[in-house]
Amino acid sequence: MDDGGSGLGAHGLPDVAAPDPIRLLGVYRPLFVGRPEWRYAFLTGGRGSGKSFHSALFLLNLTYEPGHVILFTRYTMVAADVSIIPEFRDKIERLGREDDFEVTKREIVNKRTGSRILFRGIQTSSGNQTARLKSIQGVTTWVLDEAEELVDERTFDTIDLSIRHKALPNRVILVLNPTTTDHFLHTRFVATPRPDTLYIHTTFRDNLPNLSPSWLEAAAKVEATNPERYRRIFLGEWGRDAAGLLWTGTDLARVRVANGPEELSRVVVAIDPAVTSRADSDETGIVVIGTDRTKRAYVLEDLSGRYTPAQWATIAVEAARRWKGSIVAEVNQGGDLVAATLRSIGPKAEGIRIQDVRASRGKYARAEPVYALYQEGRVYHVGQLPLLEAQMVGFNPDETDGSPDRVDALVWGLTALLLNPVNAFVV
Repeated sequence: MDDGGSGLGAHGLPDVAAPDPIRLLGVYRPLFVGRPEWRYAFLTGGRGSGKSFHSALFLLNLTYEPGHVILFTRYTMVAADVSIIPEFRDKIERLGREDDFEVTKREIVNKRTGSRILFRGIQTSSGNQTARLKSIQGVTTWVLDEAEELVDERTFDTIDLSIRHKALPNRVILVLNPTTTDHFLHTRFVATPRPDTLYIHTTFRDNLPNLSPSWLEAAAKVEATNPERYRRIFLGEWGRDAAGLLWTGTDLARVRVANGPEELSRVVVAIDPAVTSRADSDETGIVVIGTDRTKRAYVLEDLSGRYTPAQWATIAVEAARRWKGSIVAEVNQGGDLVAATLRSIGPKAEGIRIQDVRASRGKYARAEPVYALYQEGRVYHVGQLPLLEAQMVGFNPDETDGSPDRVDALVWGLTALLLNPVNAFVV
């Protein structure tokens, strides 16, 4: 990345020692100032825009200043060592700074200064962690990555107001793909620009030297076939709330419960695997669903994301063991792939049961019976599942590009639990 300058910022991390020199997009320079005049940094953009790349570089750079405790959060963080820390390792290696950092499953510590980055989830299988997060001592910087996932404004305020270090600058950094204009972050930061906020918005067009020709071809195809998806996904534009062909926001608010039942009769981890794991690939849908004795279903977790096969297999296996459940995969496209991938991660997958479901109808026809289960009051959502619910509300099977990965996983799971008998085999 190149802005015509050298060095990464004010905290002593040069780029000249890196085997693969890193240079910044100029628009991100204000993020790297040593004593900012802003409290909030609002980083937005679509796929390939460089926002995650630059925010990771900034955080590593900041650790070269002594005294920092940096809290890096996502609303749901399945396993930081699988989903996030590899990205930081990559930057450290590219900078040639491996000797400066100690990297564990949940922390990165700068051995030269003692400053550290803590990786935590706001919502975990143990419940909401806001109280614990706000009690961490000495936090100078809070990063809310994939900030669009957080829909509870009170949670945001609680953690925000806990960032109050006296000696060092306080920073709250929001990194997000813009969603709909009814999100509280749009109301608080976008509808009326704030003087205490640094705004940086980029698109893939700002980052062309770092994108492959095939990636750009994929983006062009989406622009030609689905302009609305292109504007939202690739240009990172805010949109209006969609009127779903099946589910509505009112439907989903009505089925939300704070907690699931104490005892579950069955639990499945439903997977809709992406065929590839490139930056332009679909996400892998991973949704955990359980049923009680009355045959009511509870959507417990949405663990979906853009993963390598080994990553999604590990996440799914850990979820299956945590919930004492089995794995569901659609056999026509993913069943054999899922089984082979699970075997590839070794002993940790031994004994996991895989149930197959078969797609004999189109997406809409498959989803309608599941929608009927919601209308009958047989499905509940436990807590907040913002990205899954956004896909449900925007579900349109007539779209010519993209796959509703989270919705597909939901449909497979509920089909296996409530609608069709399934076959099972053990890895």
